[in-house]
Amino acid sequence: MTHFMALWRKSGVNRSTSRAEHSKFLHAVYRASLRREPDPDGLRCYLEQLESNTLDWEGVLHAVLGSEEFLSQQGARSCEDRALRSLHGARVILFRELLPKAEVVVDLGGASSDDPEGALFALGYPHAPRDLTIVDLPPDERFLQSGTATPQVLMAARGTRIRYLYGSMGDLRSIADSSVDLVVSGESIEHVSEDEADRVIREALRILRPEGHLCLDTPNARLTRTQSPGNLIHPEHQKEYRVSELADKLTRHGFHIATVKGICPMPDSLATGRFDLNELARNCRLSDDPEEGYLFFIDAVKAAAS
Repeated sequence: MTHFMALWRKSGVNRSTSRAEHSKFLHAVYRASLRREPDPDGLRCYLEQLESNTLDWEGVLHAVLGSEEFLSQQGARSCEDRALRSLHGARVILFRELLPKAEVVVDLGGASSDDPEGALFALGYPHAPRDLTIVDLPPDERFLQSGTATPQVLMAARGTRIRYLYGSMGDLRSIADSSVDLVVSGESIEHVSEDEADRVIREALRILRPEGHLCLDTPNARLTRTQSPGNLIHPEHQKEYRVSELADKLTRHGFHIATVKGICPMPDSLATGRFDLNELARNCRLSDDPEEGYLFFIDAVKAAAS
């Protein structure tokens, strides 16, 4: 509202303000506040009141911002914000409490636009590995297929040597066999095809030491299909898994499933078949039942050396 009040004061709206100027203002208010163009009846009603001086631009703003449509949209956005905060908070609990301590870590898709140390530390991983390799696409190619993977050491912090390996998360050829203690895939496996996911898992198995961990969290298709029956929940997702699908895939490649958890459990939405965003927003916690989590977490372990 502050932006439009400044516009109103600057305009010096008065009896000489033209119909075209009133119309331009109304279209701007509707687009910014209601995210749509004005309907013909609403536009005509406001124009008549503005031209007869029974209403000024400030009055229009108060009317639109006090409308049921605007208030309901604000409520929906507020709920979405609370749901996103809940998911983030639950993932912070996960990264702090369930990811094992490790000396050498590879984080797949682990770049963070807000923190050059990467998503692992941004989400509260409490340990200080000796080496952390963050595998992700270059900043200017994050949503494109990458070229040659070239390691770049960018910084050292917390006693950890951090390097970025720019390339596909399935291309880990520069990382030696049996050299890594922990591979993390935080909400990244859903961004690649099933064939690429198989490649990622094979590569993780190769680079992990015996008894090393591959830890993944990802959206739970059992709930995302309730939320969005016809489409994946994000345009960049290629596959959203059910718990059993991903667990079976990991087992087929030779991993042992050590721990499975639900993230932000939504048992009521599962029971009713109706997705309730408020349930997601209020359940900022982990669950022992992975099936009821909006996301789920798997800790898969490579077999010990024979």
